[in-house]
Amino acid sequence: MLLVISTLLVIIYTIICIINIYKHKDKLKNMTGMTVVMVLVMASGLVIGLITGIALKGDLTLSTIIAISFSIVIGIIAGRAINLLTMVEGTAAGLMGGMMGAMLGEMLPSDHFILMLVFTDVLFIISVLFIVLLINSELKRVEEWISFYPRTVSWIVTLVISTVIILTFAQLETKPALSDSNVQEEHHHHK
Repeated sequence: MLLVISTLLVIIYTIICIINIYKHKDKLKNMTGMTVVMVLVMASGLVIGLITGIALKGDLTLSTIIAISFSIVIGIIAGRAINLLTMVEGTAAGLMGGMMGAMLGEMLPSDHFILMLVFTDVLFIISVLFIVLLINSELKRVEEWISFYPRTVSWIVTLVISTVIILTFAQLETKPALSDSNVQEEHHHHK
């Protein structure tokens, strides 16, 4: 279940960030736009790579191809809004993030992936927060009348709620494993 929640988290926030990039593409023409795209594609590629590596354990080729393909598509879509250089940088960052995530997911033991998945989910959420801060600060710089804080506070609240959801599902997935091991220990003591 945690894999599904993590996948949905990455897809939904990636789509929202891409919509924001397109909505404000005229104001993100400088280095800010390139940074936003690179951070988004690298972070989403890393988490999707980790998820595919975990889900397709034993098939590093397929998990790497899926993760890199996802990242390249996101890099092209997000980078296209800014310019060609941003698109190239975004696809390169995505290629690297997807490949590293898939390798990491493949190397993790099958029963000990939850902590790493939660960690990369939280890193992704922090990356989305930085993207929001970058976009809002650029909008504030370009258009003086835009209020910075209310736009940012709602994002922070949403991202904190997402983090709590991820941690809750991680805790729920960890509990059955602990109770199963306790049952097995009691079973051994009774023999």
